[in-house]
Amino acid sequence: MKTILIFPFNLLSHYLRCLVLADSYPKDEYSIFFLSSDKYDHFIINHGYKTFSCRQFESDYVMACAKNFDFSWLGLNELESILNSQMSVINEFKADIVIGDVAPTLKMAAELTHVNHISLMNGYMTRHYAFTRKVPKTHKAFKYLNILPEVLSDKITDLAEKRALRKIHEPFKSLRRKYGLQELADYSFENEGNDNLICDLPSLFPQKLLPANYNYTGPLIYKYQDTEADWLEEISLEKPVICVSMGSSGEWSRLSFLNDSYYAKYTIIAAGDYKKVLHGTHILSKDFVNLQNVLSKAALLICHGGNGTIYLGILSNVYMLCLSSHFEQEWNIKAVEKNNFGKSADGFNERNWKHHINQAIKLKYEYKNTTETGTELYS
Repeated sequence: MKTILIFPFNLLSHYLRCLVLADSYPKDEYSIFFLSSDKYDHFIINHGYKTFSCRQFESDYVMACAKNFDFSWLGLNELESILNSQMSVINEFKADIVIGDVAPTLKMAAELTHVNHISLMNGYMTRHYAFTRKVPKTHKAFKYLNILPEVLSDKITDLAEKRALRKIHEPFKSLRRKYGLQELADYSFENEGNDNLICDLPSLFPQKLLPANYNYTGPLIYKYQDTEADWLEEISLEKPVICVSMGSSGEWSRLSFLNDSYYAKYTIIAAGDYKKVLHGTHILSKDFVNLQNVLSKAALLICHGGNGTIYLGILSNVYMLCLSSHFEQEWNIKAVEKNNFGKSADGFNERNWKHHINQAIKLKYEYKNTTETGTELYS
């Protein structure tokens, strides 16, 4: 029996999609272990998997850095400490395969321990992404690039990205020299495994000249065991239902205006709002929900633009208003807008929110009857 060690980044979306992938392996052929997480071990255990301990990046710190397009979390000492911890656990378990989902040092660990490395990737993070990765709105260069023709702006962005990827890669290059590993050109190569699985649809995130070791898995959508049948059946559809899901990285405080009595004409389901920022009498707050089932009742999804969430919105044919908290979500939202599945809500004031919520709900049925529905995209 072969042993697989799975190293997800410590956010819910990464653990859930890794669980979907793990469940696709025959249990009589593979023994699978997950990197332990204080937040998400209960999901792992519920699926019948065991865990292992290993140093990992502090997700809250990484996400705080991401909001400012800051890669200082990839420091030399931290990288080496995590690399050594990964090698230790790979050797301890005598792993045959390691699977990483945003695990930047795992490529080096796999090379040093001579195990097969599979990388889960979003389409916009590959070296073969067909479009330009736009500068985020919070970046100091955004206001200057935004006034240029798109062709020129993209050319400048692509050149700047190449320089940035080389700079980010400097501590990796130091470690590669120290451990006698193959030299790589820049940071984008560190994300690649021996095999690479793109967790996206090519219609949203097209690639160019994909090599043979890249394959589309499509979105790995987690199906919650709780069907939500009891409380969902009690919801009256006389009022439009709005689902709000901000993942484990969204900023609920930016949606506190939904507590206002104006929004009592809707039923608002807040999924994952642990601090109960949304608390009005018209709000149903749930820590975890079967989002696909909830969206079957919803007229609108307000979300953070996370990868897994947008695909559930698309699959459910529910229009999305997306409020990003870091640059990768902005890239997701651009794809959503380009395909007319939703709109960015970044920069909305409350007047904008009222208008677009009303418009989205008013056009719900027209949206559902568009020629290309979310379901058709999946076929």
